Amino acid sequence: MATLGGALAHYDRSQLLYQLGEIVGERTYLRHGIELDPGDVVLDVGANVGVAAAFFASECGAGRIHCFEPVAPLVELLRENVARFEACVVHGYGLSSTDGCATITYYPAAAAMSGVYANPDADRALVRRCLINLGLSQEAAEAEVSGRYEPVELTCELRTLSRTLREEAIDRVDLLKIDVERAELDVLEGIADPDWPRIRQLVAEVHDERGRLATAVAMLAERGFEVVTDQDPVMAGTPVHMVYARRR
Repeated sequence: MATLGGALAHYDRSQLLYQLGEIVGERTYLRHGIELDPGDVVLDVGANVGVAAAFFASECGAGRIHCFEPVAPLVELLRENVARFEACVVHGYGLSSTDGCATITYYPAAAAMSGVYANPDADRALVRRCLINLGLSQEAAEAEVSGRYEPVELTCELRTLSRTLREEAIDRVDLLKIDVERAELDVLEGIADPDWPRIRQLVAEVHDERGRLATAVAMLAERGFEVVTDQDPVMAGTPVHMVYARRR
C-alpha cells in the first residue's frame, strides 16, 4: 500500500490515504466472491484520481482498465497517476443513461464526492456521520467538514456504457466498478439488453435514497446475477451501501 501511495498524486493527502486504506488495504472491490485475474478487462466508472485503477493494474494484473472520469480537474490527476500503467486508458467523460452534456457539481476540497446529483448539505452530513463513526467528536467532525463542500458548477460529457462498448470494441467486461455519487442507476440504464451478457461481475457503491438500492438489486437479479449487499461499519447511519454481483 505504501509503495502505491508513494506513486500517486493527490490534492489532499488525507483523502488519498483514506482511499488507499479502503481500496488496497480493505479490498473493498474484491469481496463476496468478486475476483480479478491477470488479463481481465475492467471498466472503472467514476475513476476519480485513479487509486482503484492503479490497484487493478499493479496488484491484480488486469489487462485493460478503462477509466471514466467527467470532472476536468480530476482527469488531469487521473492521467498523471495512471500514466505508468500500460493497462490503463483514460476517458474524460462520464457514463449515464443517455448521451449528452450535463452540469456537474465539483467540490475542489472534497472532489471524490463531486457528481451530477451532488447535494452539499447531504454530502456534508454524510461525511460528518462517517467521521463520528471513526471516533471523532461532533465538534471535531464539524470542523473537519467545514468549508469542504463549496460547489463549483462545471459542464461535462456523458455517454452510455453501450456506446462505449461499441466505440472501444470491448467484447467483455470482467469487472464493472461503479462509484458515481447517486448516479449509479443512470449508468446501469445506459446498458442495452444485448450488452448485459458481456458483463461478468459488478461492484457498485449505491446511495440508498428513493429506493435506489432495491431497484439496483432487482435490475441485476433479473439479468442473471447473484447479488450481495453490504455496508461498511464506517457508513452506518448513512445511505451508502455496496452491491456485489456475479454471474450465476
